[in-house]
Amino acid sequence: MDNVLLYFSLKHEGDFKKIYESLKAKEPVDENEFIKLKRVLKTKYVTILDSNYPDFLKQVSCPPFVLFYEGNLKLAKNLKVGDAFIYSAFNDKRYLSTVEPSTDKGKFCFDYIIACESHDEFFNIREHVMDKKVPLKDYSKNTKHKQQER
Repeated sequence: MDNVLLYFSLKHEGDFKKIYESLKAKEPVDENEFIKLKRVLKTKYVTILDSNYPDFLKQVSCPPFVLFYEGNLKLAKNLKVGDAFIYSAFNDKRYLSTVEPSTDKGKFCFDYIIACESHDEFFNIREHVMDKKVPLKDYSKNTKHKQQER
């Protein structure tokens, strides 16, 4: 089922209503299209069915079926809905983002999470956050293009 959610999320760019309608209509997954869509997947993701999916998002109206993210997903477990999950200025796609002070190899930095319901818009949001030049923890060694390990 995770692959079905991922397929429709990529196909419909995270649009909840379109994904929901595809699921409701039991629209078949086009395996060739799914392979093509999955080839361009450039970040980690978590589905609403995954145990790592932030619990508070399950409480909001129309939660994202899939979150594409970078950073420490565990930080999202501590967030409050009003503080973290908002409609962004990035093409009306919802995202969450937060930072928390930490140290990495003795240097002060911020642990962070950046997540979005749209794979394509994720990179616009990431670029916006990275432009702030905040000393963020280095997750580059953990950016394999696969789903969060369970």
